[in-house]
Amino acid sequence: LPYLFSKMESEFALVESGLSEVWMKKAAADLTNQKGFIRTEASDYQLVEAFLAFKRGWDYYRPTDAERLLSLQVAYITLNEHPAGSKDKLDFAPGSSQYHVVHKQYHPIYRDILYERNYYDIFMLDLNGNCIYSVYKELDYATNFAANGTIDEDGVVRYGEWKDSGLGEA
Repeated sequence: LPYLFSKMESEFALVESGLSEVWMKKAAADLTNQKGFIRTEASDYQLVEAFLAFKRGWDYYRPTDAERLLSLQVAYITLNEHPAGSKDKLDFAPGSSQYHVVHKQYHPIYRDILYERNYYDIFMLDLNGNCIYSVYKELDYATNFAANGTIDEDGVVRYGEWKDSGLGEA
């Protein structure tokens, strides 16, 4: 009961002072700006080119999604010399694979967009729910987000590790 009283008291103070209205207007303006940024990025042909290039690189990187997950996480997380929270500073992993070449080309662009827009991360997910690209390279990178399940190379339905997340549900 004391918590509820304290909460109501705080809410009343915000409403009475007019700060809640200021906050709501700022939040609405920020949301409008973000929608504009998303529209701009989504209509940029470079995004289509980058996605298709990452998808080709992903498909040719290793024969199965499980092998891709392991190999890409090792290359871009485990062997990445930058500390946790700074894995995005690696422009590309060593090697001559098509994926690394594509990463070298597009990663600096999407990292700059992420910093400029103050996004949490930028993900590219293929139609099977695989996270084929992420700026920050956290443990969700190269995993699967499919909430409805996908059929793997062996014909088995697999559900994504992150299926219950917001991206999995989207």
